[in-house]
Amino acid sequence: MKKIIVFLAAAAFALQVNAQSEKVMDKDVPAPVATSFNKSHSDIKMVEWKKMDSKYTAEYDQNGTKTYSVYDASGKLIENKIKINESELPTPAAEYIKQNYKDVLMKEYFKITDPAGVVTYGVKAKDKKIIFDSKGNYKKTEDCKE
Repeated sequence: MKKIIVFLAAAAFALQVNAQSEKVMDKDVPAPVATSFNKSHSDIKMVEWKKMDSKYTAEYDQNGTKTYSVYDASGKLIENKIKINESELPTPAAEYIKQNYKDVLMKEYFKITDPAGVVTYGVKAKDKKIIFDSKGNYKKTEDCKE
């Protein structure tokens, strides 16, 4: 009985991990998504695609920086994210993270730009995504799906 419970728990965990984000082959990316990406990133040749829910994310290096472009299935750009260093966060955001997530060793920092050019900052710490406005003011915390 214990073996069955352990097996079911492991299977449920594996399904949850796979449901979060899955790699997608280039040929399986919808044409409108690939066209939108290629139109604005014609110089990028090495792209890794992932799909989460109904969104497609292109992961690539641009000028030595890890960059992500997120699209809906129709090819509409949702956001661009670039990985940044902690020192590039606005001061209020950096102070918030130091105060509230000091015990979390692994953190990732992002500068996020929407199609209108509005900038926000995101910090991934453990299973949380903490969002700040362009000046570093705290906006919200979300559960991380990625």
